[in-house]
Amino acid sequence: MKNMRLTTIAGFALALLTLPAAAGDFEDGQKFFANKDYARAVESLTKAAEQGNIKAQLQLGIRYFIGLAVTQDYQLAVYWYLKAAEQGSASAQLQLGGMYDDGVGITQDYQQALIWYLKAAEQGNAVGQIKLGNMYTHGKGVMQDYIEAHKWFSIADASGHAGGSKNRSLVEKHMTPAQINEAKQRVSEWTAEHSPALPKVAE
Repeated sequence: MKNMRLTTIAGFALALLTLPAAAGDFEDGQKFFANKDYARAVESLTKAAEQGNIKAQLQLGIRYFIGLAVTQDYQLAVYWYLKAAEQGSASAQLQLGGMYDDGVGITQDYQQALIWYLKAAEQGNAVGQIKLGNMYTHGKGVMQDYIEAHKWFSIADASGHAGGSKNRSLVEKHMTPAQINEAKQRVSEWTAEHSPALPKVAE
């Protein structure tokens, strides 16, 4: 299960298009980008981000990461992702985890990657759940734990991620029936605590 590279450029572009509009500098920045007035757009977004606007922080992180209408700058991407992640943005937490995981724009640190993937996963981010499962599968930043990996892949599957079922099946090849049952129990406990509306994993 090779580590996937963060999110596709198409995915980033979609994220930018679906970010809800906000008042003030953030909204101005969106209008300037639409009019291809990039200098004023970045200035407005930066003002909004510096004032704590989480949408502006996330958008700046995305734009600096892929170099969309700005000069690509991984360190600035990390900076703005961190700001948004600390405010609870699951998308920013996922991307920040990916940058720690890959060592892009920051020193590679699997333990930090695990921390941020977990924060995103706990908020129901299915990609974060897959990433977390991969960390436990390969023992990156944590002791290898197939039971915990199976748990997170199952949760991702219940969240609708196509990779959840596939990765879970691969992990099961290394597990005993007792371990699989333990993983299912952990899923039930997590689901009851975090997302009671999620469908139950088939026994």
